[in-house]
Amino acid sequence: MQAVRFCGFRPLISPVLAVSLVSVTLLTGCLSSGGSSGGEEEEGVPPLPEAAGEVLRERYQPLGESAAIVLDTKTNLAWKRCYYGQTWSSELSACEGSARTLTWTVARSLIDADGFRLPSLQELQSLVYCNNLHASPNEIGELDIAEGCGSPTLSPTIEPTVFPDMRQLTAWTSSASENIEGAGLGIQFGSGVLSDFNSVEADYRIILVRNPEDGDDPRAADGSRPRTNDQ
Repeated sequence: MQAVRFCGFRPLISPVLAVSLVSVTLLTGCLSSGGSSGGEEEEGVPPLPEAAGEVLRERYQPLGESAAIVLDTKTNLAWKRCYYGQTWSSELSACEGSARTLTWTVARSLIDADGFRLPSLQELQSLVYCNNLHASPNEIGELDIAEGCGSPTLSPTIEPTVFPDMRQLTAWTSSASENIEGAGLGIQFGSGVLSDFNSVEADYRIILVRNPEDGDDPRAADGSRPRTNDQ
């Protein structure tokens, strides 16, 4: 019998002994239960791992023993090195498994178990790497997103040392199109150009980001509270 079930117990033994027994029960049962009527409290997300290993491309600091996350020292944004649905293999320095595709609405409400979410257009743009334009690591992410990298350029247009398994595909951002109603913005990593004709019901891959300044209370792009979502 759990202690909390003694709450409101009516003793059938001597009052003195009953007081002793029930008082202990009340302290260890009723009070430890918190008297909660509102359900379980939300739990925060874990802190980011510590820095480990050498900085990649003079800009991206691997985090944790597995180095599955990198911190962009220019923007101070932490990124998963694989598409959502994949896992990072430290032994292979590559991503394993199949990337998952999501609609824009679902992607905007996502926060994974580590507190990572869908990036805004500005955030995802900061990863666009044009080998024909960006001679130094500090220049990565600096371009006219409407024009993209132009040609000739190597694809995909993202730093291959840091993100070795990205594809020449469109990835969602949390930003809505200002030109087309019912469309979400993405970046086409074949040429690093803005993708502005995407139905919110279309399925695209996503790259997850976390701002360390969010602490243990990040917000999804739709403003929702942190939650684990592996669906």
